[in-house]
Amino acid sequence: MKNPRIKPLTRKSLSGVWSALILPWTAKDTLDAKRFAKEIRDYAGTGISGVYTGGTTGEFYAQDDATFIKVTEIACREAHAIGLPVQIGVSALSTLTVIQRIKAAKKFKPDAYQIALPFWLELKDDEVKRFVTEVAAAAGKTPIVLYVTGRSKRKIAPKLMGELVRAVPTFIGTKDTGLDTAGLKAMLKAAPDLAIFGGEDFYTRLPAGGKGGYCSVTGFNAPKIVELYNLCAAGRLEEAKPLADAVHNFLYGALVPMVKKPGLWDSAIDRIQRVAGGGDVGLRCQSPYLSGTEADVKRVIAWCRKHTPELLPAHLQR
Repeated sequence: MKNPRIKPLTRKSLSGVWSALILPWTAKDTLDAKRFAKEIRDYAGTGISGVYTGGTTGEFYAQDDATFIKVTEIACREAHAIGLPVQIGVSALSTLTVIQRIKAAKKFKPDAYQIALPFWLELKDDEVKRFVTEVAAAAGKTPIVLYVTGRSKRKIAPKLMGELVRAVPTFIGTKDTGLDTAGLKAMLKAAPDLAIFGGEDFYTRLPAGGKGGYCSVTGFNAPKIVELYNLCAAGRLEEAKPLADAVHNFLYGALVPMVKKPGLWDSAIDRIQRVAGGGDVGLRCQSPYLSGTEADVKRVIAWCRKHTPELLPAHLQR
Protein backbone atom coordinates (compact mmCIF):
# COMPACT_ATOMS: atom_id res chain seq x y z
CA MET A 1 0.00 0.00 0.00
CA LYS A 2 1.30 3.45 -0.94
CA ASN A 3 2.22 5.83 1.86
CA PRO A 4 -0.92 7.93 2.62
CA ARG A 5 1.26 11.05 2.89
CA ILE A 6 1.81 10.89 -0.88
CA LYS A 7 -0.89 12.81 -2.74
CA PRO A 8 -1.71 12.32 -6.42
CA LEU A 9 0.31 14.45 -8.81
CA THR A 10 -1.74 16.86 -10.93
CA ARG A 11 -1.07 20.00 -12.93
CA LYS A 12 -2.04 21.94 -9.81
CA SER A 13 -0.15 19.91 -7.19
CA LEU A 14 3.11 19.24 -9.08
CA SER A 15 5.58 21.71 -7.59
CA GLY A 16 8.69 22.10 -5.47
CA VAL A 17 12.17 20.64 -5.48
CA TRP A 18 12.66 17.26 -7.15
CA SER A 19 15.99 15.48 -6.93
CA ALA A 20 17.55 13.35 -9.65
CA LEU A 21 18.57 9.89 -8.45
CA ILE A 22 22.07 8.68 -9.29
CA LEU A 23 22.72 4.98 -9.85
CA PRO A 24 25.70 3.48 -7.98
CA TRP A 25 27.49 1.01 -10.26
CA THR A 26 29.63 -1.93 -9.22
CA ALA A 27 33.05 -2.57 -10.75
CA LYS A 28 31.23 -4.80 -13.27
CA ASP A 29 28.83 -2.01 -14.26
CA THR A 30 25.83 -3.60 -12.58
CA LEU A 31 23.49 -1.76 -10.23
CA ASP A 32 24.57 -1.73 -6.59
CA ALA A 33 21.08 -2.21 -5.16
CA LYS A 34 22.03 -1.71 -1.52
CA ARG A 35 23.76 1.61 -2.13
CA PHE A 36 20.95 2.77 -4.42
CA ALA A 37 18.37 2.12 -1.70
CA LYS A 38 20.51 4.08 0.76
CA GLU A 39 20.86 6.93 -1.74
CA ILE A 40 17.08 7.33 -1.85
CA ARG A 41 16.59 7.07 1.91
CA ASP A 42 19.26 9.70 2.47
CA TYR A 43 16.82 12.27 1.06
CA ALA A 44 14.39 11.66 3.94
CA GLY A 45 13.93 14.79 6.00
CA THR A 46 15.63 17.09 3.50
CA GLY A 47 12.39 18.81 2.53
CA ILE A 48 12.45 17.88 -1.16
CA SER A 49 9.12 17.27 -2.88
CA GLY A 50 10.06 14.06 -4.67
CA VAL A 51 12.67 12.10 -6.59
CA TYR A 52 12.97 10.85 -10.15
CA THR A 53 14.93 8.31 -12.15
CA GLY A 54 16.28 8.44 -15.68
CA GLY A 55 17.42 11.56 -17.46
CA THR A 56 21.10 12.22 -17.97
CA THR A 57 21.88 12.13 -14.25
CA GLY A 58 20.32 8.68 -13.92
CA GLU A 59 21.98 7.39 -17.12
CA PHE A 60 18.76 6.02 -18.60
CA TYR A 61 20.61 5.37 -21.86
CA ALA A 62 22.90 2.87 -20.09
CA GLN A 63 20.14 0.67 -18.65
CA ASP A 64 19.14 -2.67 -20.10
CA ASP A 65 15.65 -4.00 -19.34
CA ALA A 66 16.67 -5.92 -16.23
CA THR A 67 18.45 -2.89 -14.78
CA PHE A 68 15.50 -0.64 -15.56
CA ILE A 69 13.12 -2.94 -13.71
CA LYS A 70 15.42 -3.19 -10.69
CA VAL A 71 15.92 0.59 -10.58
CA THR A 72 12.17 1.14 -10.77
CA GLU A 73 11.38 -1.41 -8.08
CA ILE A 74 13.90 0.04 -5.62
CA ALA A 75 13.05 3.66 -6.38
CA CYS A 76 9.32 3.19 -5.86
CA ARG A 77 9.72 1.04 -2.75
CA GLU A 78 12.25 3.23 -0.98
CA ALA A 79 10.80 6.60 -1.96
CA HIS A 80 7.30 5.60 -0.92
CA ALA A 81 8.63 4.23 2.37
CA ILE A 82 9.89 7.71 3.31
CA GLY A 83 6.82 9.51 2.02
CA LEU A 84 8.22 10.82 -1.26
CA PRO A 85 6.51 10.54 -4.64
CA VAL A 86 8.65 9.23 -7.47
CA GLN A 87 8.69 9.83 -11.20
CA ILE A 88 10.10 6.99 -13.26
CA GLY A 89 12.03 7.96 -16.38
CA VAL A 90 11.01 5.79 -19.33
CA SER A 91 12.74 7.62 -22.17
CA ALA A 92 13.83 5.52 -25.14
CA LEU A 93 14.34 5.65 -28.90
CA SER A 94 10.85 4.48 -29.87
CA THR A 95 7.25 4.64 -28.70
CA LEU A 96 7.22 0.85 -28.48
CA THR A 97 10.14 0.74 -26.04
CA VAL A 98 8.71 3.54 -23.91
CA ILE A 99 5.39 1.70 -23.66
CA GLN A 100 7.17 -1.56 -22.78
CA ARG A 101 8.93 0.22 -19.93
CA ILE A 102 5.68 1.72 -18.71
CA LYS A 103 4.10 -1.74 -18.67
CA ALA A 104 7.07 -3.12 -16.72
CA ALA A 105 6.93 -0.25 -14.21
CA LYS A 106 3.18 -0.25 -13.54
CA LYS A 107 3.22 -2.91 -10.83
CA PHE A 108 5.53 -0.75 -8.69
CA LYS A 109 2.99 2.11 -8.73
CA PRO A 110 5.10 5.14 -9.71
CA ASP A 111 3.46 8.51 -9.20
CA ALA A 112 4.31 9.71 -12.72
CA TYR A 113 6.34 8.78 -15.77
CA GLN A 114 8.97 11.15 -17.11
CA ILE A 115 9.53 11.01 -20.87
CA ALA A 116 11.65 12.73 -23.51
CA LEU A 117 10.96 12.79 -27.23
CA PRO A 118 12.70 9.99 -29.16
CA PHE A 119 15.92 11.59 -30.32
CA TRP A 120 17.65 9.64 -33.07
CA LEU A 121 15.53 11.33 -35.75
CA GLU A 122 14.02 14.75 -35.13
CA LEU A 123 10.25 14.47 -34.72
CA LYS A 124 7.82 16.57 -36.72
CA ASP A 125 4.84 18.16 -34.97
CA ASP A 126 2.40 15.40 -35.89
CA GLU A 127 4.93 12.81 -34.69
CA VAL A 128 5.28 14.66 -31.36
CA LYS A 129 1.49 14.54 -30.96
CA ARG A 130 1.37 10.86 -31.84
CA PHE A 131 4.16 10.00 -29.43
CA VAL A 132 2.72 11.87 -26.44
CA THR A 133 -0.81 10.62 -27.11
CA GLU A 134 0.20 6.96 -27.43
CA VAL A 135 2.45 7.08 -24.37
CA ALA A 136 -0.27 8.72 -22.28
CA ALA A 137 -2.76 6.05 -23.36
CA ALA A 138 -0.34 3.33 -22.20
CA ALA A 139 0.23 5.11 -18.89
CA GLY A 140 -3.50 5.22 -18.17
CA LYS A 141 -4.35 7.30 -15.10
CA THR A 142 -0.69 7.76 -14.14
CA PRO A 143 0.41 11.24 -15.26
CA ILE A 144 3.30 11.98 -17.57
CA VAL A 145 5.94 14.73 -17.44
CA LEU A 146 7.81 15.75 -20.59
CA TYR A 147 11.52 16.50 -20.40
CA VAL A 148 11.99 19.14 -23.09
CA THR A 149 15.68 18.97 -23.97
CA GLY A 150 17.90 20.00 -26.84
CA ARG A 151 19.19 16.42 -26.86
CA SER A 152 15.89 15.49 -28.49
CA LYS A 153 16.98 17.70 -31.41
CA ARG A 154 13.96 20.00 -31.21
CA LYS A 155 11.98 22.29 -28.96
CA ILE A 156 8.21 22.49 -28.68
CA ALA A 157 6.61 25.81 -29.59
CA PRO A 158 3.92 27.25 -27.27
CA LYS A 159 1.16 26.57 -29.82
CA LEU A 160 2.02 22.87 -30.02
CA MET A 161 2.41 22.64 -26.24
CA GLY A 162 -1.06 24.08 -25.81
CA GLU A 163 -2.46 21.53 -28.23
CA LEU A 164 -0.79 18.68 -26.32
CA VAL A 165 -2.11 19.91 -22.98
CA ARG A 166 -5.67 20.15 -24.29
CA ALA A 167 -5.50 16.75 -25.98
CA VAL A 168 -3.88 14.81 -23.12
CA PRO A 169 -5.36 15.47 -19.64
CA THR A 170 -2.72 13.32 -17.91
CA PHE A 171 0.12 15.40 -19.36
CA ILE A 172 0.76 17.49 -16.25
CA GLY A 173 4.18 19.13 -16.53
CA THR A 174 7.48 19.75 -18.24
CA LYS A 175 11.13 20.09 -17.39
CA ASP A 176 12.67 22.74 -19.62
CA THR A 177 15.87 24.35 -18.36
CA GLY A 178 16.31 26.21 -21.65
CA LEU A 179 13.31 28.52 -21.24
CA ASP A 180 14.03 32.13 -20.40
CA THR A 181 11.45 34.27 -18.62
CA ALA A 182 9.83 35.48 -21.84
CA GLY A 183 9.65 31.92 -23.15
CA LEU A 184 8.11 30.68 -19.91
CA LYS A 185 5.41 33.34 -20.03
CA ALA A 186 4.66 32.53 -23.68
CA MET A 187 4.36 28.85 -22.84
CA LEU A 188 2.01 29.53 -19.94
CA LYS A 189 -0.14 31.74 -22.13
CA ALA A 190 -0.67 28.77 -24.45
CA ALA A 191 -0.87 26.17 -21.64
CA PRO A 192 -1.84 28.11 -18.50
CA ASP A 193 -2.34 25.18 -16.16
CA LEU A 194 0.80 23.22 -17.12
CA ALA A 195 3.38 22.77 -14.33
CA ILE A 196 6.57 24.04 -15.93
CA PHE A 197 9.85 23.29 -14.16
CA GLY A 198 13.41 24.44 -14.69
CA GLY A 199 16.49 23.69 -12.62
CA GLU A 200 17.61 25.60 -9.55
CA ASP A 201 16.68 28.99 -11.02
CA PHE A 202 13.71 29.60 -8.72
CA TYR A 203 14.55 33.29 -8.25
CA THR A 204 13.59 34.13 -11.84
CA ARG A 205 11.30 31.18 -12.65
CA LEU A 206 8.77 31.26 -9.83
CA PRO A 207 7.77 34.93 -10.18
CA ALA A 208 7.18 34.28 -13.90
CA GLY A 209 4.84 31.35 -13.19
CA GLY A 210 7.20 28.38 -12.88
CA LYS A 211 6.30 25.65 -10.41
CA GLY A 212 9.67 24.30 -9.26
CA GLY A 213 12.81 22.57 -10.37
CA TYR A 214 14.26 19.21 -11.26
CA CYS A 215 17.54 19.88 -9.52
CA SER A 216 21.03 18.45 -9.54
CA VAL A 217 22.52 20.66 -6.81
CA THR A 218 20.24 18.92 -4.30
CA GLY A 219 22.89 16.21 -4.50
CA PHE A 220 25.36 18.61 -2.91
CA ASN A 221 23.06 20.23 -0.36
CA ALA A 222 19.35 19.42 -0.62
CA PRO A 223 18.16 21.40 2.45
CA LYS A 224 19.81 24.56 1.13
CA ILE A 225 18.13 24.22 -2.28
CA VAL A 226 14.80 23.64 -0.54
CA GLU A 227 15.42 26.78 1.52
CA LEU A 228 15.95 28.77 -1.68
CA TYR A 229 12.77 27.36 -3.22
CA ASN A 230 10.69 28.14 -0.13
CA LEU A 231 11.90 31.73 -0.01
CA CYS A 232 11.11 32.27 -3.67
CA ALA A 233 7.74 30.50 -3.47
CA ALA A 234 6.81 32.76 -0.54
CA GLY A 235 7.72 35.85 -2.56
CA ARG A 236 10.60 36.73 -0.25
CA LEU A 237 12.85 37.54 -3.19
CA GLU A 238 15.02 40.13 -1.48
CA GLU A 239 15.87 37.60 1.20
CA ALA A 240 16.40 34.88 -1.42
CA LYS A 241 18.73 36.92 -3.65
CA PRO A 242 22.06 36.19 -1.87
CA LEU A 243 21.33 32.45 -1.79
CA ALA A 244 20.19 32.46 -5.42
CA ASP A 245 23.43 34.20 -6.38
CA ALA A 246 25.46 31.66 -4.42
CA VAL A 247 23.78 28.72 -6.18
CA HIS A 248 24.32 30.37 -9.58
CA ASN A 249 27.97 31.01 -8.77
CA PHE A 250 28.46 27.43 -7.58
CA LEU A 251 26.93 26.05 -10.77
CA TYR A 252 28.90 28.24 -13.15
CA GLY A 253 32.07 28.58 -11.12
CA ALA A 254 32.61 25.07 -9.74
CA LEU A 255 30.63 22.72 -11.97
CA VAL A 256 30.10 23.99 -15.52
CA PRO A 257 33.85 24.52 -16.16
CA MET A 258 34.29 20.75 -15.88
CA VAL A 259 32.34 20.38 -19.13
CA LYS A 260 35.28 21.97 -20.97
CA LYS A 261 38.12 20.64 -18.85
CA PRO A 262 38.42 17.71 -18.27
CA GLY A 263 35.50 17.34 -20.70
CA LEU A 264 32.91 15.66 -18.49
CA TRP A 265 29.23 15.22 -19.25
CA ASP A 266 26.41 16.11 -16.85
CA SER A 267 26.19 12.58 -15.46
CA ALA A 268 29.82 12.66 -14.29
CA ILE A 269 29.55 16.19 -12.88
CA ASP A 270 26.38 15.32 -10.96
CA ARG A 271 28.21 12.37 -9.42
CA ILE A 272 31.11 14.58 -8.39
CA GLN A 273 28.89 17.03 -6.56
CA ARG A 274 26.84 14.24 -4.98
CA VAL A 275 29.97 12.54 -3.63
CA ALA A 276 31.21 15.93 -2.43
CA GLY A 277 27.87 16.35 -0.70
CA GLY A 278 28.28 13.07 1.17
CA GLY A 279 26.43 10.66 -1.11
CA ASP A 280 27.61 7.08 -1.49
CA VAL A 281 27.03 6.78 -5.24
CA GLY A 282 30.58 6.52 -6.52
CA LEU A 283 32.16 8.37 -9.41
CA ARG A 284 31.91 5.59 -11.97
CA CYS A 285 29.87 6.36 -15.11
CA GLN A 286 28.91 3.71 -17.63
CA SER A 287 31.34 3.27 -20.52
CA PRO A 288 32.17 4.90 -22.88
CA TYR A 289 31.62 8.13 -20.96
CA LEU A 290 34.35 9.68 -18.80
CA SER A 291 34.11 9.55 -15.03
CA GLY A 292 35.21 12.15 -12.53
CA THR A 293 37.98 11.62 -10.00
CA GLU A 294 38.55 12.16 -6.30
CA ALA A 295 40.66 15.18 -7.30
CA ASP A 296 37.56 16.66 -8.95
CA VAL A 297 35.60 16.13 -5.73
CA LYS A 298 38.28 17.90 -3.71
CA ARG A 299 38.35 20.80 -6.18
CA VAL A 300 34.58 21.29 -5.92
CA ILE A 301 34.71 21.30 -2.12
CA ALA A 302 37.67 23.69 -2.09
CA TRP A 303 35.93 26.03 -4.54
CA CYS A 304 32.79 26.04 -2.40
CA ARG A 305 34.74 26.73 0.81
CA LYS A 306 36.40 29.73 -0.82
CA HIS A 307 33.56 31.24 -2.86
CA THR A 308 30.19 30.01 -1.54
CA PRO A 309 30.74 28.68 2.01
CA GLU A 310 27.04 29.18 2.76
CA LEU A 311 26.35 26.20 0.46
CA LEU A 312 28.60 23.74 2.30
CA PRO A 313 26.61 20.74 3.54
CA ALA A 314 26.60 20.00 7.24
CA HIS A 315 29.26 17.28 7.15
CA LEU A 316 31.75 19.72 5.60
CA GLN A 317 31.17 22.36 8.25
CA ARG A 318 32.54 20.26 11.09
